[in-house]
Amino acid sequence: MGGSASGLGFDAVRVLLVEDNPGDARLVRLLLTEDSDRPYLVTLAATLKDALAQAGGPAFDVVLTDLGLPDSHGTDTVDALLAAFPDAPLVVLTGLADQRTGMDAVQRGCQDYLVKGFEDPQLLHRTIRYAISRSAVARELRESEERFRTLIEVSPEAILLCSDEAVLFANPSAMQTFGVARRQDLLGQEPAKLFSGPALDLVLAAAGKAGAPAQNRIECQLSRCDGDLFEAEVTAASVQHARRPAAEVIVRDITERKLAERQYRLNSAVFETTAEAMMVTGADHRIVAVNPAFERVTGYKAGEVLGKNPKILSSGRHSGAFYKAMWAELLTAGHWHGEIWNRRRNGEIYVQRATFSLIRDAEGQVVNHVGVFSDITDEKQEAERILYRASYDALTGLPNRALLHDRLHQSLAKAYREQGRLGVLFLDLDGFKPVNDRFGHLVGDQLLVVLAERLRGCVRESDTVARLGGDEFVIVLPDMASPDDAAVVADKVVQALEEPFALDGVSVVIGTSIGIALYPDNGGNEEELLGAADRAMYLAKQAGKARYTMA
Repeated sequence: MGGSASGLGFDAVRVLLVEDNPGDARLVRLLLTEDSDRPYLVTLAATLKDALAQAGGPAFDVVLTDLGLPDSHGTDTVDALLAAFPDAPLVVLTGLADQRTGMDAVQRGCQDYLVKGFEDPQLLHRTIRYAISRSAVARELRESEERFRTLIEVSPEAILLCSDEAVLFANPSAMQTFGVARRQDLLGQEPAKLFSGPALDLVLAAAGKAGAPAQNRIECQLSRCDGDLFEAEVTAASVQHARRPAAEVIVRDITERKLAERQYRLNSAVFETTAEAMMVTGADHRIVAVNPAFERVTGYKAGEVLGKNPKILSSGRHSGAFYKAMWAELLTAGHWHGEIWNRRRNGEIYVQRATFSLIRDAEGQVVNHVGVFSDITDEKQEAERILYRASYDALTGLPNRALLHDRLHQSLAKAYREQGRLGVLFLDLDGFKPVNDRFGHLVGDQLLVVLAERLRGCVRESDTVARLGGDEFVIVLPDMASPDDAAVVADKVVQALEEPFALDGVSVVIGTSIGIALYPDNGGNEEELLGAADRAMYLAKQAGKARYTMA
């Protein structure tokens, strides 16, 4: 049976016997069969040429060779067989007078040598067994060293071996880290050329220059050979090299990590200190983070909302269609900006200006939703107050001149589309100036407030009662079924204002003169209708006041 390279785990040990002397060859065969607990399968080669011809066949567990062959002699034979059978241990058979050559052969890579003439089979068996064992150990060591060397060569980390005087080894990553094109540019360099400050102290201490290092890893700033600085993590360990102390140094370029850490700290600081409320949800729409501003705006503590759906903030003011449109825009554009009414923890409704954005991973999948919002309730209320002051009379609360023109314009456009009718009543109070002169402006103002309420009581919800200023008012009557409708309203107004006004203990009586203009009879736009109604009002005053006149 054939044997393995190790000779272990199989019944037979494959032996290549290189011997030109038939007597010596028979003796070796005989000794191999005596007192052996395992069989030997011997292949005989009488010349080096015959031996080398076996190199392409099955592997041998051991090679036994004479050094005096017809076609080769001495160490030349050894070198040739070692090259041809690198995985098989080589044992030299030498004559007594040639013992020195046997020792030289061992120094060149043979596992052992035997002096011919021995008759002890156990000596031969033991020599072969030890040769195979030592060869297996040496092979495993070589393979281990080769693997280790390969790992060092392909390592993404810079690895250097340094004495206290020079760099002894550097891998390709070290060349890249320090910015050199050739390994020779690092070898022989003084450690001080590559390291400085605490990093140099660490390397020199590990290399035996000083006492034991206080630590074996530090983070520091190093310089590449072109002068560029980079952030580094330096680790140094004490080792032996050529029986002298040295430092195995690993350098990791952590520039990107440091940048990421600084960016993270900055982002965290912004998140924690920004005045705007921030909320982050996961892909499952559950809250994973909120900032202090969120707590101030909503009244919820972080522990009360983490893991929950943002629906807990909903005010109920928005329809499902609103949220559907919001999510559609968010998923399409990646962000949404607008105003949302929400509810605080105490139940108070408030309005917020919000921006929602998506965060996707490298594959484009949504991993987070980020919401940034601010409470604009006061701002909104102030805007409404400004709009109200711009559109309504501060004293009576009636629409002012600007809002009157806007509503009249809209009513005219509707009447034009629907071929309908519209009435405009222009009112001027009779006897208002004497009230101011006799009782003062405070009573006059009270009179205008009560008068405004009486005017509202004379018209429909869809009609407009406006104050132009002073004691002039306008009533707009859209959607009139008949021209007579304007006269009916004018009659109601005249009668309502004839009733005395009780103001601060005094009774005041006034009246009003009204001019009426109709669309489309007296004009097609605001200016024409208001002008026609104004002129009709003057005609009513001239006719005796407390009455109305049609344009």
